[in-house]
Amino acid sequence: MPKLKKSEPAVLSLVNLGCSKNLVDSERILGQLAESGFLIASDPAESELCLVNTCGFIDAAREETAGVLRELSDLKDEGRLKTIVAVGCLVERVADAPELNRFLEHADARLGFRDYPNISKICRDLVEERAGEKYATAARSYATGPKESAAKKKVPKSYNDFLVSPRMRIGSPHSAFLKIAEGCNNPCKFCAIPRMRGLQVSRPVEAVVEEARELIASGAREISLIAQDTTTYGQDLYGKHDLARLLRALSEQIEDDVWFRLMYAYPRHLDAEMLAALLADPRFCPYIDMPLQHIADEMLDAMCRKVTRKQTMDLLDLIAKKMPHGALRTTFIVGYPGETEAHVQEVVDLVNEERFTHAGVFLYSTEPLTPAAKLPDALPLAEKQARRDAIMRAQLEVSRRRQKARVGRKIPVLVDGAVNPASAPKGVASAGRSQLEAPEVDGLIFLKGRGAAGVEPGRRVTAKVVRDLDYDLIAEISAGARGA
Repeated sequence: MPKLKKSEPAVLSLVNLGCSKNLVDSERILGQLAESGFLIASDPAESELCLVNTCGFIDAAREETAGVLRELSDLKDEGRLKTIVAVGCLVERVADAPELNRFLEHADARLGFRDYPNISKICRDLVEERAGEKYATAARSYATGPKESAAKKKVPKSYNDFLVSPRMRIGSPHSAFLKIAEGCNNPCKFCAIPRMRGLQVSRPVEAVVEEARELIASGAREISLIAQDTTTYGQDLYGKHDLARLLRALSEQIEDDVWFRLMYAYPRHLDAEMLAALLADPRFCPYIDMPLQHIADEMLDAMCRKVTRKQTMDLLDLIAKKMPHGALRTTFIVGYPGETEAHVQEVVDLVNEERFTHAGVFLYSTEPLTPAAKLPDALPLAEKQARRDAIMRAQLEVSRRRQKARVGRKIPVLVDGAVNPASAPKGVASAGRSQLEAPEVDGLIFLKGRGAAGVEPGRRVTAKVVRDLDYDLIAEISAGARGA
């Protein structure tokens, strides 16, 4: 391949894996690359260099990363693609867990969070070295990735500077994620996130408000507030958990008719002041994502969740009282070492109380170098799956009852777009969500009627629920109900 001329911009691509926090990072990486003059291709086969923003959260996510890297490696033998660069969480994870290196074996280079502010220069070096067929010179310093774990360290200042760089949005234009903090201080024994992301560093209130304005100006009609733990926001900056202050600032300083949604709340820290701030403005969705992980005291203690069953139940009672018509999403972990069938039954019984609008269940898997990794993980996979299924069967019945109760109601729906007729219920034209459904993780509201066809994504319409499904709804709008 001839050496690139300055008049021929290099073509790069990016594959994003993992959570919404990774998505925000990917959008900032693409923004930096575009500002530096690179052309961005949506298809890696059309690019010279492809970045993969990896996920290292659990083994299934690492397997997905390895699969994507293998597919890209095959492309290198067939077309234009010459260089594969792994970035993000899994790259950081292997710094202290080298046994995970096998998941990255098809990556030519590895970049950690400290490299993000300079990623355009690094990519340019890699592309130019490849073009001159002396790739090893540039790649040598990036071949193995970070040498030092992020564990028990603050997020580098350079990464915080990266968090205010421009974003090239690759998610839904009308539904955006806004990262309010990075890192995590919680001591959960099963979780490796603090080893990958480091200790929590919050962004100033003013910076969050300003980014909200920018997202709205770019077309966002829904903004989900995210962090590893949104409820400890501000502790490092203001000396206390100050999420309520941030919510009030957004309410007072943002005038646009946009929905705000709170994700990743921690049950130990969510309090009445935060709830009051959340519920004081109708633009804030009456929705909380709060992973409980378990409810049995023995398991909460073993996991080091620093919260008891009674404290959790008191909080659930408070949420039910303050937000009776809202939505509460949670997740549980089954199969943690020491868990018994009786412990699982406590979770099933809690789910049967119909406290959760949405719920998911993860199977426990041992994470290298976490405190729980020292414990014997003797439960067979089939038993873990059976425990998950028992909880999800209970939640399915809860969801069915909740959805049935919504039939006949008129609700505002944020339209996400047209549906694929092959996979959607018969007769519907588009789909969206109400304030009670978060993007990507919850059910949909399918729209039918003469007014449903051609509604632009990002428009809000009023629709009458006419049919309930297990986790979704079908609603009808009239020809004139195009909304705002």
